[in-house]
Amino acid sequence: MTTSFETFQLLSPEITLFLAAIIAYLAAAFSGFQAGWLIAITGLGIAISLTGNQPESGATISSGPITIDGFSFYIRLLTYTAGLMLALVQSGDYWKAAIQDNDAEQRRRVTGEEAGTFLILLAGLSLVGLANDLVLLFIGLELVSIPTYILLALKRTDAAGQEASLKYFFLSLVASALFLYSVVCLYGLGGSTSLPAIGNQLQSLGCTVAPIAEGSIAVGTITISMAAVLLPVTLGMAFAGAAFRMAAVPMHFYAPDVYEGTSTSNTALLSTLPKIAGVVMLSRLIALAIPPLGSQQNSGPVAETLLLQSWQVLAVIAAITMTVGNCMALLQNNLRRLFACSSIAHAGYLLIGLAALAAAATSGQGPLGGESIAETALALNGLGSTLFYLATYVVATIGFFGGLTYLGHRWPEWSTSIDEQPQLEEIKTVDDLNGLSSTNPVAAFCLATFLLSLAGIPPLAGFWGKLSLLTSALSVDSGDAIFGDRKGWFIGLSVVLVLNAAIAAAYYLRLITAMYFKSTDKGVQADGGLSSGLAMIVCLIVLVSISIRPQRLFNSALQAGNTLSGTLVTETMALFTTNTSTPSNTITREIENGLR
Repeated sequence: MTTSFETFQLLSPEITLFLAAIIAYLAAAFSGFQAGWLIAITGLGIAISLTGNQPESGATISSGPITIDGFSFYIRLLTYTAGLMLALVQSGDYWKAAIQDNDAEQRRRVTGEEAGTFLILLAGLSLVGLANDLVLLFIGLELVSIPTYILLALKRTDAAGQEASLKYFFLSLVASALFLYSVVCLYGLGGSTSLPAIGNQLQSLGCTVAPIAEGSIAVGTITISMAAVLLPVTLGMAFAGAAFRMAAVPMHFYAPDVYEGTSTSNTALLSTLPKIAGVVMLSRLIALAIPPLGSQQNSGPVAETLLLQSWQVLAVIAAITMTVGNCMALLQNNLRRLFACSSIAHAGYLLIGLAALAAAATSGQGPLGGESIAETALALNGLGSTLFYLATYVVATIGFFGGLTYLGHRWPEWSTSIDEQPQLEEIKTVDDLNGLSSTNPVAAFCLATFLLSLAGIPPLAGFWGKLSLLTSALSVDSGDAIFGDRKGWFIGLSVVLVLNAAIAAAYYLRLITAMYFKSTDKGVQADGGLSSGLAMIVCLIVLVSISIRPQRLFNSALQAGNTLSGTLVTETMALFTTNTSTPSNTITREIENGLR
């Protein structure tokens, strides 16, 4: 695999972010320039302009270790858009409050370092989406992890902040080590670091071919035996690494403590960007076992085993993660701990679409050996549903934390009997939102809208996201499973999704009740700065736009998912649109009409 000048041209947005990061570092170090987040926002704007338009369905540009297609474009654009909103939220931490603590000026001096580190994080996450090579994929993930715990340490210098940074640091090392071991196993199975080459090797292992010599059969048998041993180990370590980044069970336990110990703006970052990386990791892993479906060639037994084990593990983890996260959130009064538990639950929702994708890609589904082309297409769209839900979740989460950052601190209680200034009281608990609708009605309305979307209340974007995941899960056909029927697994998973959505509505509505139906003896200063308030308003506009017309984003997500999961969905969807008398087209039209 060679790297050419074309590779650097395709990487021009990421190179722009690295150059902007260097400028932010040097400007802060040598000229005292303190508007680091202005450089970050400018660099992100240029990077977005260099990204271009989404490739046509099926169009792929490969150069060296990167691939530009519908999937990588979607991840890149989602990363930069989320990064732009997060930069506005992050810069909101440096506006003066009515009462300043002693080290407020010190915090404002590190904006250059924070902005530069943040840009490197975004560039690394974008490289994760573009990578078609194990080495670049691992490097990109490390460029996400290392800047993250540096940002945690820079933002909060008190004991709680340093504790959060250290916890994330050590657990991140464990997750990175586990994923590195899975990379080694994948290299052993595929004989290459190229993801397409590994996929071809996995799909061909065990296929019926005419042996050239007797030695070929022996070698093939040994390879399959080794694969049978290495595959569960590889999947387990890869899932553990992805689970840490997504805050999914069993790697979820760090989230409440780390979220509580860091700043509000960093909580927004932790809730969104690592989840994008986790989704990409799992999507790439599942895609290794999916052959070019247009060739009408089934996977070999090794790839089938990978898909079978993947969907079963993902389905179990999704159900447990949703339930654990939502039940933990019911017991929380601290806002950041509550949203840490909510973030865990949303990781479970995201895994449903990936489980449906892996199950639909097995040989017992649809035209690969099953009954219904329509059900296969809808189930294979599980990745598109996950990408659509991911976008709606990112917008609502950044908007909510942008609103919290904008609100800043509560008004202190002044007293003439003491000479000391009252301490700053950051908005931390649910009770701190009491009566917000009377003191800050615009902020209360925005926060309530974001909460209702996260709860999946129609017709907001979060509802359409959950509906698409539910549709993908219910479209999985019957097939083999360790216990029971495959369709029964996904019906049960769908029931768990609905029940957890009801549980989540309880604690989201508790926050809305506090803002609209309770009174308070103190208001909020709204000292978080205009930039975080702007991020809140922009996220509200985007969320409402998706809620009114979700089809455009949904089609982009489906195109991105289809690019990675094969050509079958594209072909069958074209069949649906040309033959309006088939029942499968009726199913497709119903979904599209609902999204309109």
